[in-house]
Amino acid sequence: MATKEALVKLRDLMKDSGKSVEDLFKEIDTDGDGTINGPELYKGIKNLVGDALSPSQISLIITALDTNGDNRIDALELRNALS
Repeated sequence: MATKEALVKLRDLMKDSGKSVEDLFKEIDTDGDGTINGPELYKGIKNLVGDALSPSQISLIITALDTNGDNRIDALELRNALS
């Protein structure tokens, strides 16, 4: 699954479940530190959309969404990617 496909599946999940970006973010940010790291993104996508991605695919998604260069996804970056 490519980065774009993963984002489309997350968008569809939001639409189908009535969840907001913030709801989705909270579900994926399991340690509650305000950012999503690689392991959290892997588990979040697997749990929410049922697809297991490779570490390189997770890295590509983080690189694509991470606009401030901290190798993590924050709520604003996720909102921008899903809107």
